Amino acid sequence: MAVVGTPATPFIITKDQVRMFLRDRADKNILLDDVQFTDDELNLATEMAVSAFNCVTPQTRHTPSSFPDHARYLLLIGTARFLLMSESFMQVRNQATYQDGDIAPIGIDDKAALYSQMAQSLKAEWDELVRGIKTQNNMESAYTSVGSGYRNVSRWR
Repeated sequence: MAVVGTPATPFIITKDQVRMFLRDRADKNILLDDVQFTDDELNLATEMAVSAFNCVTPQTRHTPSSFPDHARYLLLIGTARFLLMSESFMQVRNQATYQDGDIAPIGIDDKAALYSQMAQSLKAEWDELVRGIKTQNNMESAYTSVGSGYRNVSRWR
C-alpha cells in the first residue's frame, strides 16, 4: 500500500502561483540566474498577508490553510506586496552607486524606489478589496445576529 503525504498546513495559494504572478523564475532572472525569493520567504509572506487581513476590523482568525477560497486573489496580492516591500528594505540597505569618468552613475541594488512603488500599488488594491470583503461579511453576519426586543411581542392574544 502506497503512503500518500499531505502538507500539514496546505496554503490556499501555492508557491508556484506566487512565482508566476511575480515572474520569479530562474530563466527570467538574468542577473540572479536563480529565483529571487526562497520557499521560506514565500511561506512567510503568505502568513503575513493572512495576518494583515485578520487585523482589519472586524477582526478574524484565519490561517493560511483556512483563508476563504473565494479570496485567493486577495491573498496573492497581499503575498506579493509583502515580498516587494521586504525586497525594497534590502535594496535600500545594500545600495551602492558609483560613477567612473563620463559614465552615468551605475548602481548595484538601487531599485528600492521601484520595489516600493510596486508595493504601494498593490497595497492600494489590497486595501480596497479587504475593506469591501470585510464590510460585506460584516453586513451579512448582521442578518442572523441582530435581534429586536419586540420579536416575541404580538398584537394578537
